[in-house]
Amino acid sequence: MEDFLAGKSIKEDFEAQVTAALMIQSNALIPITLAVRLCGISRQEINRRIARGTFPKPHRLSNRKNATRKAFFLFDLHEWIKNPNIYLQKSFRPENGDE
Repeated sequence: MEDFLAGKSIKEDFEAQVTAALMIQSNALIPITLAVRLCGISRQEINRRIARGTFPKPHRLSNRKNATRKAFFLFDLHEWIKNPNIYLQKSFRPENGDE
């Protein structure tokens, strides 16, 4: 346990907790790379679950139709993390292929 705590100060830990709480409260947008780390599943698995409607729908960071940069609202990911086995997108329609 001491080895774990040796590299971290209480101040750093507190700042990380405050930052996380503020991000959730403000419903921050986070990139897919961070979503992968938070959810513990691969980018490919996230894309499969989005297509099935069992993962929050990403939001484009640009108005261009072919925009590739997408992000997720942290609140939506938090809801998925609470119960990933029964999560269903609110507006999921299987025939709708648009992200």
